[in-house]
Amino acid sequence: MSKLSLDRNLFRRIFILFAILFPVKRNGCPLTLQLAIVVFIVSAIDQLTTYYVGVLPSEFYVALGNRDLPLFRYLIGKSALIIFLKALTLAASKYSSSLLFIKCRQLCAQTLHQLYFKHHVYYQLTVSADALDNPDQRMTQDVEKLTRILTQDLFVPVIMAPFIVGYYTYRTYDSSGWVGPLAIYGYFASSTIVNKLILSPIVGLVNDQEKREGDLRSKHCEIRANVEAIAFYRSGATENTMVNSKLDALIDVQKKLIAWRTFLCLATSIFDYYGGTLSYLLIAIPIFLTHDFDGLTGTDLSGIVSKNVFFYLYLIYSFTRLVALAENFGDMAGVAHRVVGLYEELRRLNDSNAKVPRKESDSSVAVVTLSEKELDDEFDSRMKEREASKHEQTANESSSDTATAEQECLLSKKTDLLNGSIKAECSESNIAMVLSSLCIANPSNSDSVLLYELSMLISSGQNLLITGDSSSGKTSILRVLADLWKCSSGKVERFWEFSPSTMLFIPQNPYFPSGATTLRQQLVYPSIAEPNQKEIPQLKNILESIQMTHAIERFSGFDTPFDGDWQETLSRGELQRLCIGRVLYHRPKIVFLDECTSALGLKMEVSLYRIIKETGISFVSVGHRQSLRQFHDLELHLNGDGGWSVCKIDKEAGVQKQLNIHSTSETNEL
Repeated sequence: MSKLSLDRNLFRRIFILFAILFPVKRNGCPLTLQLAIVVFIVSAIDQLTTYYVGVLPSEFYVALGNRDLPLFRYLIGKSALIIFLKALTLAASKYSSSLLFIKCRQLCAQTLHQLYFKHHVYYQLTVSADALDNPDQRMTQDVEKLTRILTQDLFVPVIMAPFIVGYYTYRTYDSSGWVGPLAIYGYFASSTIVNKLILSPIVGLVNDQEKREGDLRSKHCEIRANVEAIAFYRSGATENTMVNSKLDALIDVQKKLIAWRTFLCLATSIFDYYGGTLSYLLIAIPIFLTHDFDGLTGTDLSGIVSKNVFFYLYLIYSFTRLVALAENFGDMAGVAHRVVGLYEELRRLNDSNAKVPRKESDSSVAVVTLSEKELDDEFDSRMKEREASKHEQTANESSSDTATAEQECLLSKKTDLLNGSIKAECSESNIAMVLSSLCIANPSNSDSVLLYELSMLISSGQNLLITGDSSSGKTSILRVLADLWKCSSGKVERFWEFSPSTMLFIPQNPYFPSGATTLRQQLVYPSIAEPNQKEIPQLKNILESIQMTHAIERFSGFDTPFDGDWQETLSRGELQRLCIGRVLYHRPKIVFLDECTSALGLKMEVSLYRIIKETGISFVSVGHRQSLRQFHDLELHLNGDGGWSVCKIDKEAGVQKQLNIHSTSETNEL
């Protein structure tokens, strides 16, 4: 991205912004332009009342100096009326400018929405490698900030400035000659040069700050959308590190922005407060140099001095007010680059897509209906790819590999395994978990029981296949095993602490954190990637095993940050293969696979399961394909009404040997 500053490109984009907010219509004047005219008229009346408020003190000086009571009474009534009119016009000015802000925001947002939802641009803008950052923030928060600053902070002062400056320049010249206006104009020119030098870096920093704000907000939204995946991985600490890195990047930009704004505040304050001193220097010219007021009495001189000082001060105030708007202009310039930059990109994509011939419908209603259906289909597709569920785990226990323990650990009728002495033995054996009379219900509806009285042992060395119809509770079992859900009755005893190197959960929908993450980070997730060059051969071997070596070139190596969305950039099959790569990297004792090869072909699925098995990793799989049976020893089948059955898989004959059907109180034994 090119460096943004106070340059020709900025003013070009401001011109485009005005074309959006005040469009030319053949059938009449746009509402925004009508409101702008109303704001101008009300502000002009407000400035007229300001003039009369400003000259009132000079008239009071004369009335009080001459002890003129009738004139004083008249001025009291006059001042009450003028002040009321001033308050009324000021309120009307704020109200009309607020209406202008609302209409401009609506028009700007609708213009962006119209371009965003045409020709699948919303999709292209998301998946493009050169996509703009955070289009959602640009169309919401940035549009609000841009139109608010433009209409409520800048519009009235800037549009009234030529008239105010012109009139009070004439009054200043009339009282002090050419020296007065020349001094004030020179004063303003010097302040403008100083502010220009300070303002240029602020424009870029404001744009960068908005980007960092969007990145941080986007990361939190990503976490909120993938809370189950992160909980499965138990990767809270990893996500905490990633979020803090986004926060630190934002804080660094804000520190720089605060420093430059401090310099800008210092400069504007100096020019602001020295303006009052300059007005007295100017009034001294006709008094001490040209002696224009030598024939006046003290009272009359006080009135003239008060009136002329008001003229000088208001002219200086008009200039210093423009100078003080530098910070507002800097903020507006930063978000103007973002909003109009998005507008230009949307126009470019629409123009590019419009060159492709499109089949028109005979009915305009049919066209709208088709477009809405396409939008819904595309939205559903993208939302499914963004959902994920995984779980990190945190410790390691030693285990022994005895054939006897393996036979006992998966299914057993011996309930005395649950007593204290046997528990101690389990913690030192291949037993990972003991499920005792386990009942599972949906946490949001305790009456909806998914599984009744499941009792079994889960251990390494025995591979379990969980099958059943949709919504029968297959994933719910994994949620309970991962301690994401609590069982409604019964209990789960875990003898291994959660850790990627001990027990790892891989969900059906892959989760890949976005935002300047590297290929290495995605492979080692939920751990934090370290720049260890000795690890490169291992990572290459993993990618070769899962047939993903092309990712090295695609993402410019293992340690080059990729700022795009991984889940939009890679296919679902590629994402699932990388998830298997995580398994091969961490080499857990047992991995829980929730249909994590559903998007892969049969040949690839068989190859990956064979690699996992040859690596010595035990697995509990949720799946439907018959091809999975050859890699598993047992099948836990859920019938959908809370019942279950366990079968030994005869891999050679390709048939199941029934062991037991749903038991309410017993465990099963091989």
